[in-house]
Amino acid sequence: MEEKYRILIADDEPLVQIGLKTMLSELPEYEVVGNASNGKEALRLIGELHPDILISDIKMPVMNGLELMEEASKRFGSLPVFIMLTAYEDFEMARRALSGDAADYLVKIELSRGSLKKALERAAKKVLEHSEKREREPMDMTKASLDGFRQKFLVRLLNHVFTDRASFQKQADDNRMDFSFNRYIVVYGALGIKDIHDDKRLLTLYTSSLNMAGGIAERYAPCYRVTNDPYHFTFIFYFEENTAVADAMEQIVDALGNAIDMIESYFSVELRFGIGTAVSDPLDIHTSFEEAKAAADRADKGSPVRLFSHIVGSNRRSGKDRLIASIQKYIEENLNGRLQLNEVAEVFGLSPAYLSSIFKKNAEIGFSEFVNTKKIEKAKELLLNRDMKIYEVSDALGFESSYYFSRVFKKVEGMSPRDYINSKLQSPGLPPDIV
Repeated sequence: MEEKYRILIADDEPLVQIGLKTMLSELPEYEVVGNASNGKEALRLIGELHPDILISDIKMPVMNGLELMEEASKRFGSLPVFIMLTAYEDFEMARRALSGDAADYLVKIELSRGSLKKALERAAKKVLEHSEKREREPMDMTKASLDGFRQKFLVRLLNHVFTDRASFQKQADDNRMDFSFNRYIVVYGALGIKDIHDDKRLLTLYTSSLNMAGGIAERYAPCYRVTNDPYHFTFIFYFEENTAVADAMEQIVDALGNAIDMIESYFSVELRFGIGTAVSDPLDIHTSFEEAKAAADRADKGSPVRLFSHIVGSNRRSGKDRLIASIQKYIEENLNGRLQLNEVAEVFGLSPAYLSSIFKKNAEIGFSEFVNTKKIEKAKELLLNRDMKIYEVSDALGFESSYYFSRVFKKVEGMSPRDYINSKLQSPGLPPDIV
């Protein structure tokens, strides 16, 4: 059976969509694979459905047809080929459409099966030309290579490499990836296959599990997949604003539960998932990722899917406040230690970067600054109320040297430990050999 050309329709008028579908049903060479009511929705569907030809209205809400064609060209290259529709003879817009490599344009009130067929034949010819050109392109432009570039881009996004929005957007466009959505939720998956030492079997199980989990997940909600290492992978789910976060979470939990059952049944592999909280800005996806990893660390056989919001509290803000309060309490109870950022982060199952970020945002003071302030408060107490020398206080509070202790003390208190002691010499009960 000869392969059909895949058609996507983008028009905000339902009657036009119905009319086009009716005409296309009489043309066996073509198959309608989807329809959209605005340009933004059509752009998303191009990435999901990979149509050959897009029949688009020029005038649409949110994103018009000309903007859609321009953006699709940036993200997806020469395919799909566009046929533009207009409700009236706007020759300027039609000229712009044709100059933008549209195959043809049609006036709605003159649209007929015959005129549509001729436009489709022109578009089909362009599809063949572009397909042949793609086949002649060098290997670095193959789909496998593009997938590799996308993986590197997504790993950079998850690890908070992008701090400049313009740089992020350029690389997203270069990789033809859409981040124009309103909600993002990250899921971190961990496979229980660490006892397998055969690299080939490990890779087979990992790939099979990832493909099955990804296939199940995408039936519930669209997402990007990221391969982290031979034991972990990540899904970045994306949603439109009209999808309630609670509904999105429910869909994701259902999908992951199904994936766990299927993978354990097929491959005898245990799977654990952590789910981060929803973020609205793609540059905050790294936050949801760190939360998902922390949640995955708490998952076990009894609760193989854990939500970060359930770990720190159902209310995100108050939950994070409680988390920060726990970290602060831990610091205050362990002032005799060095209290390095990476060590404290490990205690709470967080990455150092994520702990540093949420501490600053929620405590309104940097992690190191908080630690130093608490240590110097304790140092003042030890210097004045106990029979301890400066170097002994430094050792007791985990400073690497009395010189470093003095530097930190002066930075926090505005004077050296010795000057502080001298300023308090008139206080009753101060031991005479404190210095």
